[in-house]
Amino acid sequence: MKKTIMLFAFVVMSAVVFAQNNEPMSFAGPSRFGVEATEAWQDNENDVIVFCMNSTSDGDITMPALTFNSMGLTIPSFTIHSAKFDFDYSTRVATFSEQTFDEVVNADGVEKSIKGYSLSGKYTPSTKTFDLKLVMSYGKMPVKVTYTISAVYDASTSVNSLNAKSDNGNMYNIYGVRISSPKNGEVYISGDKKIIKRK
Repeated sequence: MKKTIMLFAFVVMSAVVFAQNNEPMSFAGPSRFGVEATEAWQDNENDVIVFCMNSTSDGDITMPALTFNSMGLTIPSFTIHSAKFDFDYSTRVATFSEQTFDEVVNADGVEKSIKGYSLSGKYTPSTKTFDLKLVMSYGKMPVKVTYTISAVYDASTSVNSLNAKSDNGNMYNIYGVRISSPKNGEVYISGDKKIIKRK
């Protein structure tokens, strides 16, 4: 009986923790983007990433558009789906052990692959921080690029706050990331309205 009560308490606690964390959360902070092998780096003052927990073991991470000026390269905003993490129920910390990922992004009507050779990071609710490191390649580029960010929760870029302010016609996806090339049939936020992009 005692084991049954303990198991029930664990399940209830897990459900409560997940319910508190499954809304998309925006994090803003300085980032570094470049080619680690040649020590060619570009520091960015403030990038925004969005983290949405799907469960207590995986979540989606939406990246901003990544521009590396000296290479003339921009990787459009993309989402890393179902990134795996270990969840500590007592601290609510999500730790992303090193893992790979594969995503596809639409760049000016052409689908390009994003090959993730390494993803690692940590979400720490007590300090409201998200640290992330990615090593990846984009399309047919011959080198791997590295992206790191140490970001703090930013309520001003959350989806709910975007609904409350006019933003000169800019469009955002449901995670609060600004989209420069919206796709037909997708849901976006513009100004104070949710819209579906039509042809």
